[in-house]
Amino acid sequence: MLAEASEVLATPALAFLFAQDSLAEVTISAPVEALSGRRIHGIVDRLIFSNDKVLIVDFKTNAAVPESPEACPEGLLRQMGAYAHALQQIYPGRQVETALLWTRTATLMRLPHDLVTDALHNTHIS
Repeated sequence: MLAEASEVLATPALAFLFAQDSLAEVTISAPVEALSGRRIHGIVDRLIFSNDKVLIVDFKTNAAVPESPEACPEGLLRQMGAYAHALQQIYPGRQVETALLWTRTATLMRLPHDLVTDALHNTHIS
């Protein structure tokens, strides 16, 4: 794990995730309409802000890294969809984007908004 963390920190393309103006371990809570209005509580690994965008990044230590966003486990897509929905309420007027940071390969996988939104809306609540 130490080697993976070191590689992530040493990868120039990921440096923006650890910039001084990024936020780490951000606790969020918001009702999610797609979950029958139930409130979610979560901790977002990284939030990166620009003038009109918010990027949500969650770190994943999975041994197997999917080759594409569409190959990601459904549960991860739902999680990111819920985070995106919550952050859209918290930061109205900003475009919310999601991404997974795969620590095994030190790669950032941006997730299409429709993919995470569809996964969230396909969640079955009993």
